[in-house]
Amino acid sequence: MDVELVPAYSDRKLFLELAKDYIDTLHKFDSSIRWDEPTWHDAVWASSFIMQERTVQGFIVSEIVHYKVFPDMLYIGEFYVVPEERLKGIGIAAVETLVKDWHEDVFLYILHGNFAAKAFWGEVEHRLKWERTQRPEIRQENGCELRVYHVG
Repeated sequence: MDVELVPAYSDRKLFLELAKDYIDTLHKFDSSIRWDEPTWHDAVWASSFIMQERTVQGFIVSEIVHYKVFPDMLYIGEFYVVPEERLKGIGIAAVETLVKDWHEDVFLYILHGNFAAKAFWGEVEHRLKWERTQRPEIRQENGCELRVYHVG
């Protein structure tokens, strides 16, 4: 499946609409999660739309994190596929596109109650043959499972 990642700042209004829906979804798993528009205005710079056939199907917020004594890592902060496009392979194709030329570790957090996200990242792990690893320099976050994958 072909997907393209396009900078989300190309359509800030659409990005904010999708981000709001994403936060509403997360609120179901953790009621302390609230919409904060200024945060998302800043996040647009680290975000990419997931595009399939010139249609936005979701977004990824990611950044390269630099550690002084360890190799750089790719942090996937937020990952969202519009509900009507889930379970069609778009998400896995987007992750594949994101890490196509990446050969270091990837890390992300999953809310403990978000079983759909746990299943999705488990499927990514299986299909892309990622191995879980430990990175002690990464801090844990309350209410979340930390996953670190070696992809290279």
